[in-house]
Amino acid sequence: MESLARALQTLVSFLPPDLSAHYLLALTGPVLESIGMTAGAMLIAYMVSLPLGLYVGLRGPGSRFIGFVLSGVRAIPDLTLAILCVIFVGIGPAAGMIAMAIFYTAAVAKIFGDLFKTADAAPLDAIRATGASPVQVALFLIPLKLNDILSYGSYEFESAVRASVIVGAVGGGGLGAELVGTLNGFDFQRTTTLLLVLIGIVAAVDALTVRLRQRPVWLLLLVPPSLYALWVFQPEQFSLLHAVHTIGAMFPPSLDSDAIARLPALIAETCAMALFGTVLGGIIAFPLALMSARTIAPPWVALPVRRFLEALRAVPETVWGLVLVAIAGIGPEAGTIALGLHSAGSLGRLFAESFENVDPAPVLAVAATGARPVAVVAYATLPLASAPIGVHTLFRLEWNLRQATVVGMIGAGGIGQALFEAQQLFFYQAMVAYLLITWVMVLAVDQLSQMTRARAGWITLPAEEIR
Repeated sequence: MESLARALQTLVSFLPPDLSAHYLLALTGPVLESIGMTAGAMLIAYMVSLPLGLYVGLRGPGSRFIGFVLSGVRAIPDLTLAILCVIFVGIGPAAGMIAMAIFYTAAVAKIFGDLFKTADAAPLDAIRATGASPVQVALFLIPLKLNDILSYGSYEFESAVRASVIVGAVGGGGLGAELVGTLNGFDFQRTTTLLLVLIGIVAAVDALTVRLRQRPVWLLLLVPPSLYALWVFQPEQFSLLHAVHTIGAMFPPSLDSDAIARLPALIAETCAMALFGTVLGGIIAFPLALMSARTIAPPWVALPVRRFLEALRAVPETVWGLVLVAIAGIGPEAGTIALGLHSAGSLGRLFAESFENVDPAPVLAVAATGARPVAVVAYATLPLASAPIGVHTLFRLEWNLRQATVVGMIGAGGIGQALFEAQQLFFYQAMVAYLLITWVMVLAVDQLSQMTRARAGWITLPAEEIR
């Protein structure tokens, strides 16, 4: 009871947020830094991932190996990449931007490749029959999947905005550095302000991307500011000798006997956080998705529930973890709840879209029998949406395993905490060992997820590889 009282007392101290004009004006710099990091990183990611995705989608020679490499890079948590970049180029937005560029190049290229593979084969066979070159076939393929590319690309940009806070928390600057500063200084009212600012930024980016998908030519207007961000946030220092020395100190990866003895428990704790976080998120998301589906719930119910889901999703797992650790203390419980809260926002949105996208004919047929709305949902909508819901849940479990490592780095336990401690103590060989173990775990879950989807017949791509 005493610990619960302390947690509630800490929770109360987050209110009210500091909305003073002086503080909001002071946040202009961190906000622009985070947006600049995102814009520069995603410009690199899009420019590299589109040709890579086309090559993989057209199944060029070596495309399977490229796909494997992309999956491998994508399995490295963005926070881990940020820590490595800080080691090489120093503290500042350059490290965050480089880490995000690496991560999202792999993530977007992997998704684009999968999208291009799903293109109708008949038009491609027809253009090949005319003797078109591979470049001409690729240029023909882009319009076929343009809507999907714009949709996924905008989702990833929104995701990168949240990631900019994560990488900023370990030395990348921007809102992440400001957030860590308020938590370390027990200035929790300003922490709440930063969360509200982040939610507002994500909502604004979401609204902007909707407009850009409607008018793709407007994307060209974003290129100059993105190039400017690349120039402003270029690395100010980089020592090749230092980088070579540091990389040399990372190999061969090794763990001492005590670390090896603790390894099974750390892996189990990480997997448990991912599993129970996904389950918690699904339990919260399912009823909220029904309430936010525009084909099921009236607008006066669906709209506020959608805004609530967006707020949950706008705050990254790591930020939820930082706040929960401050409230309830370190441990896997904070990590599990953090994963659950963000998963609820992401899965709630995707479950709702799955309900809305079902074939209307069977739904109308059941409704025509005079069945009540609850029966129509139970006997028509839910069975038709079960496959995409299963796909989204499996993708979320895969993502949460990666994020369980990340939230572990901020005090939530598991292998992530061991990795972070090794990095902080400059035990680089142990750090790389933990990183490789995490990488293998994520790839294993990825393969298991693909096998499960194939056996269940869930071969559709998710509407978003949710972040």
